[in-house]
Amino acid sequence: MVTAVILAGGAGVRMRSHGMPKQFLTLYGKPIICYTLEVFEQCGLVDQIIIPCNSGWISYMEDIVAKYHFRKVKKIVAGGKDRQGSVMEALKALEDPGPDDIVLIHDGVRPLVERETILENIRVAREKGNAMTVKQNTETVVVTKTEAATMEDFKNRNITYTLTSPQTFRVQELLEAYRSVRDTCGEGVPLLDASLMYAYLGKEVYLVKETGMNLKITTPEDFYYLRAYLELQENKEILGV
Repeated sequence: MVTAVILAGGAGVRMRSHGMPKQFLTLYGKPIICYTLEVFEQCGLVDQIIIPCNSGWISYMEDIVAKYHFRKVKKIVAGGKDRQGSVMEALKALEDPGPDDIVLIHDGVRPLVERETILENIRVAREKGNAMTVKQNTETVVVTKTEAATMEDFKNRNITYTLTSPQTFRVQELLEAYRSVRDTCGEGVPLLDASLMYAYLGKEVYLVKETGMNLKITTPEDFYYLRAYLELQENKEILGV
């Protein structure tokens, strides 16, 4: 069983959308999260979808799922207080996961993720136990704790990456990792996502280099980039290029 957990609990503060969470903003007649869900709905290797959602917007999310006929969405659950809490709520909703079951964790506001990236995540996670999607940097990176840099602080862009999503794990191994962090460090460890948690526990996390433009919609500028990209793709189809 392959489950996609699509995170839809964000409040969209940086989007300045007057109370409407960014994943529900409408673009060309559809909420942004619909574009995300469509990719996973149409991926043959994904069996079901679970959506952790802000508790005040669950009925709104249910209406979207019904209106756009997302058959693979099996459960919409109240999200946690943060990203990790929302992932845990989704995992609790899984029914008796087996040793080979896989879970993909993806941001609801990354609507341009490509099918090939999802498939490669599943392949690597099945083979090695986990996978995290990364984007290779195109600019030289400087890593420094001060306002100056030495030669050692300049990093080769060919070996530096930005962490995106999805992140993919064997379900039982992910649950065990959560238990290990909770038992050894309590609930307050500030680990922003599951891949960081794995690294914190001394585990290796395997890279999947993303294809395409896996943009995260966080600011008003991102919204306009998405609109321009979708318009470009539509024009390409119309013109046959």
